[in-house]
Amino acid sequence: MQPISKYIIFFMMFSGLAFGQSVNINGQKVDVGQEDLVFQVKGLVCSFCAHGLQKGLSKLKFVDKKKYTKGIHTDINHQYVVVGLKKGEEINVDDAIDVITDAGYEVSKFYTNPSGSELKVTERKKDAK
Repeated sequence: MQPISKYIIFFMMFSGLAFGQSVNINGQKVDVGQEDLVFQVKGLVCSFCAHGLQKGLSKLKFVDKKKYTKGIHTDINHQYVVVGLKKGEEINVDDAIDVITDAGYEVSKFYTNPSGSELKVTERKKDAK
C-alpha cells in the first residue's frame, strides 16, 4: 500500500470521531449533534408530562419539527430532552429553558455542539433564570 493511501485510510477512520460528541446523562449515552440542544431535566419522570413538554418546546421558532417527534425527543428514564435545531435559525436557549422551568422542571445542565467537534457543557444553578 502506498504511503498516501495509508494516510487517507487513517484520516477516514478517525475523522468521524471529531463530529460525533456524546455525554453520559444518568447512565445513558446521549449523542449531541451539531444541530441538537440537549437538556438534563430534573423531575421529568411522567410520559404524560413529557408529552406536554414536547408540545411546548416544539412551538419555539428554532425547532426543526422534521427531527424526532415534532423536533423534540424526551427520555423520562434518564431525564433528558433533545431539541432538534433548524439550520440557519437563531437559537435562544433561554426561551427553551423558560418552557422547561415554566412546566415545573429544573434544567441542571445543557449541552451544545455548534462546530460539530467541540462539545459545550453549561451548568445551571437552581435559581438561575
